[in-house]
Amino acid sequence: MKPKKNIPISKLTTFKTGGKAKYFIEVENKKELLDAIDFAKRNSLAIFILGGGSDILMSDKGFDGLVLKHSGKKVSYSDKGDESVLVRAEAGVNWDKLVEESVKRNFQGIETMSGIPGTVGASPVQNIGAYGQELKDSFYELTAYDLKENKFVVLNKEDCEFSYRDSIFKSGKYKGRYVITGVTLELQKNKNPHVEYKSLIKYLEAKNIKNPNLSQVRNAVLDLRGQKLEDPKIIGNAGSFFKNPIISKEKFEKLLIDYPDIPNYPQNGKVKLFSGWLIEKTGWKGKKYNKAAVSSKNALVLINPGNATSKDIKELSEQIAKDVYEKFRVKLEPEVQLIGFEKEK
Repeated sequence: MKPKKNIPISKLTTFKTGGKAKYFIEVENKKELLDAIDFAKRNSLAIFILGGGSDILMSDKGFDGLVLKHSGKKVSYSDKGDESVLVRAEAGVNWDKLVEESVKRNFQGIETMSGIPGTVGASPVQNIGAYGQELKDSFYELTAYDLKENKFVVLNKEDCEFSYRDSIFKSGKYKGRYVITGVTLELQKNKNPHVEYKSLIKYLEAKNIKNPNLSQVRNAVLDLRGQKLEDPKIIGNAGSFFKNPIISKEKFEKLLIDYPDIPNYPQNGKVKLFSGWLIEKTGWKGKKYNKAAVSSKNALVLINPGNATSKDIKELSEQIAKDVYEKFRVKLEPEVQLIGFEKEK
């Protein structure tokens, strides 16, 4: 196992921006992982764990350490009683391939998360979700290497402290502590698909699909995503750049006075708004900023049309958040992880 030097991060992320990684190592098993960690420690290198590179914006200054990618792709299935199955997938498994195979086997629990880019190992970091399902809903446990305690550990749902697009792996004192090597999900056998999102319901109704199966829901989600999101293989982007803000009922009722048509989704006594709608109402949809831009298909997606820098994209996101706050008094938070920018201050 030989570390690669000065690898352009732009080749490792879907934004296609960012400086160079001082070192890059790809591992597939425990021994290779331990060797890579040992290399980093012997050379006093910081470690950044990379999944599919689809949810990060890396600084143009790059990463002065070791970028580590786990590429193990083994998947196994085992029954857990009569009604559910445990699906164990290594960190390097493509997330959507796992969803596709689970749907084929008629295992319910992640069907509306079809089409989300990235790897299984990255999925717990921001508790991925779409169309009413989140990873935490089917999460059972994960395996990881604890860089602080220097040992492999198993973490359950409570340990991970999942919340809306967040977990212990993304923020706080545990950020950067764990190298996730595999994830186990508990999926349901022979259960009806999860359909509660308005846009998904409308789509199925328009297709005259009254009692959809898992495959029909997956195909519907893939079609909806294709209509709303840019393909990162064609144009640089990281999907939804911002989280959908969740506000109090009182604040929502005040917004209704001026914006009676504001889309919303009740959630646990609060109200979720849609960042794309807020951004569009500030006039940013399809607009350019330096060499970056906002997608003309979806105002929630910031894009690199070709030669934008990470700085361009970050400054665009900050200007959008500023304008949304001035108009609606609602704060937007990035869903995408911003890496290395603290050194630029």
